Amino acid sequence: MHYVVSRTFFGSIAIFYFLVMIPIQYLYLQGLHEKKEKTGLSQRELYEKMSFEEEQLHFHVQGNPFNIPSAFVAYMILKVKQHKKASQY
Repeated sequence: MHYVVSRTFFGSIAIFYFLVMIPIQYLYLQGLHEKKEKTGLSQRELYEKMSFEEEQLHFHVQGNPFNIPSAFVAYMILKVKQHKKASQY
């Protein structure tokens, strides 16, 4: 009984974390995309020109394995919104 309760508890924490991180990941990815468009740099050049602080932020936001599912969902939302925006023109 105790095992089931703790498993359910940690599962709900994981789902909560996933849901909270989606808008954070979305805003971060959107900012990177806007910065890439504004500077005209490739993704590689953009990462090479990052300051140490930006590199650390990027590593912690994108490099955490727990953030992979929410980053993927945020990426897909960003792509769908960009596709809708492009099809309006």
